[in-house]
Amino acid sequence: MYRLDKPATKVLNSLLNKMGEKAHLKLKREGFFPLTVEKIGWDIDTPFGKGLLLSLAHYYEQNGDLMRCPEMVFIVIDKRGYPKDFDNLFAFAQMYQQDALGIYEESAFISDGRLTSFIERLQKSHNNFANLWLRNIRLQGFLK
Repeated sequence: MYRLDKPATKVLNSLLNKMGEKAHLKLKREGFFPLTVEKIGWDIDTPFGKGLLLSLAHYYEQNGDLMRCPEMVFIVIDKRGYPKDFDNLFAFAQMYQQDALGIYEESAFISDGRLTSFIERLQKSHNNFANLWLRNIRLQGFLK
């Protein structure tokens, strides 16, 4: 599987730190759709250790419905010995969704709490998008 690059992993780590023990967090920045961060799964078995499922989404309302623009789910495995040991913080894109375009794609599959398979080409594409999106989240000030 392809993992996020180090700058993107650091952004995910910062978002998790902002959450603390909370299951979800909504961050707002002037001029941007709010960013919602949610822990949606725990103890996911992976070849890298137990993981957490983390959802990030920008939402907006259209005709009374909440629309994701986009939403991504990540598998995050934390095997660090100390907080800045980012080589041992693993993050992988698992799902991408863009409601206005009718896109829903899973690139890594989880069944019965276990990572069972992934689609290499799609998972690489999701990670490439996530690396850019997470940099933008930092640049847009959501980590402040």
